[in-house]
Amino acid sequence: MPTAQTPSARCRWFAFALATCSPHAACGADDIAPLSDEFDAAATIAEWQDLAAVEGWGIAAHELADIDTTEPGRFHIVPAANTWFGHLRGLLFFKEITGDFVATARVRVLSRHNPLDPTEPPDRSFSLTGIFIHGPRPITQAAPSPYTTDAVWPPGDFGSDYLPNTENYIFLSYGSAGDPGTRQFEIKATRDSDSRLYYSANGIDQSETEAWLQLVRVGDTVVCLRKHSAAGPWIVENRYPNPRHPFPDFGATLQVGITAYTDWPAAAPFNSGGLESSYHFNYAPPDNSATRDLVSQVDYFRLRRPDPALSEAVLQGMTTSFDPAGNFTADPPVELAASPAAAPFLGENADLSYDPYRDWRDATFGADAALPLAAPDADPDGDGLTNAEEFVLGGSPMQSSTAPEPVSEAAGDTFTFRFTPAVADGAELTVQRASDLASDDWTTVAQRPLRGGPWQVPDGTAGLSVDPETGAVAVTIPATAARTFVRLRVRL
Repeated sequence: MPTAQTPSARCRWFAFALATCSPHAACGADDIAPLSDEFDAAATIAEWQDLAAVEGWGIAAHELADIDTTEPGRFHIVPAANTWFGHLRGLLFFKEITGDFVATARVRVLSRHNPLDPTEPPDRSFSLTGIFIHGPRPITQAAPSPYTTDAVWPPGDFGSDYLPNTENYIFLSYGSAGDPGTRQFEIKATRDSDSRLYYSANGIDQSETEAWLQLVRVGDTVVCLRKHSAAGPWIVENRYPNPRHPFPDFGATLQVGITAYTDWPAAAPFNSGGLESSYHFNYAPPDNSATRDLVSQVDYFRLRRPDPALSEAVLQGMTTSFDPAGNFTADPPVELAASPAAAPFLGENADLSYDPYRDWRDATFGADAALPLAAPDADPDGDGLTNAEEFVLGGSPMQSSTAPEPVSEAAGDTFTFRFTPAVADGAELTVQRASDLASDDWTTVAQRPLRGGPWQVPDGTAGLSVDPETGAVAVTIPATAARTFVRLRVRL
């Protein structure tokens, strides 16, 4: 029989195991932060949408794409020949975001032409990777159906639902642009398939394979920032709109993500051949794998809502490296510090990993968040619940016994363990049972992943129900010994 199981008895004994917080990223109050990815779990590739599949082009824009597999802790992308210009459509892995956001990525650029040293810059022009924001299009079957690579259409009659003059996007990327073999950034804005771009090596450490990129949108303003060494300054590269670059025809919802493209010489003839030629490249690019020269590895992709103080007026008042009057980018470039109204909310201050406990801790303890009393295993109010337990169960660490503790209910040879998590993700929750309190042989009967999502019942012996409105969890456990103990473990 279960021990100490009177109906509705409070199960005062339960255990929390604290672990180092995963870098998976963010704050419970930030609704888009959970869409961030630190690329330390292969399964998260299913959370990314591929534009080639979404728009129905019939062929992938990459040779290889995997997370935490080819390169541990990175999104590894080997692009096929593709590019973004005018009507030419490139590679994009994205999350759909409605409203304002800050997107930050750390990218590594490798090349393919010298297998002995992949850290050499790409030597094929316009081989880069970076952050891309794209206006969704009502296209689901752009390529001809049935699929063929040699079909020809009269002007204006392409594919089943292809829409010309509808590309709208902004991107900032790192690699080799118009000067192959040189590390450069490229930045481009496109409105109704009319592309305006420039590229430069200003401010770039030519020995650095990595770059830090950030795009922020507030209303109808987008600012692009870059950094080219871990300890280097953030550079404010450009702001849209500006006299040289009109704002794309964006709606409230954008496809925000990662691009990687290579081999402009393969695409250029199709671009110069007009609309139909560009369309053919999009669904049937040439098989020229020998000349593709980019491997993109992304260390993380982080999304946050902008601080409310980062208004559109603040963005529009920022000083940028790009001078639209002179049509050039400054050397040396303009640093974020030159915009004191925006600096507290961008750059490193916006490049935050997804850590709900940290955000709860900072909101709860304020200026004392760095003190020992704010540590996950501390109990500042002395009620027997650590900060981590208060965080998960919805209590206050400054007021004794405010968290609703788990409750157990006996029924014959089973008992039900009930509790209500106060957080949807950012904490892995595990319910375990054992026949001996001192045993190291605990069996997991129910578990919810760190990133949230559905509960799992690993060994199939327990019953599980979750209230869809309150999130209350009930785990029904059979008694398999004279005594049965249960514990709730938490990993941050």
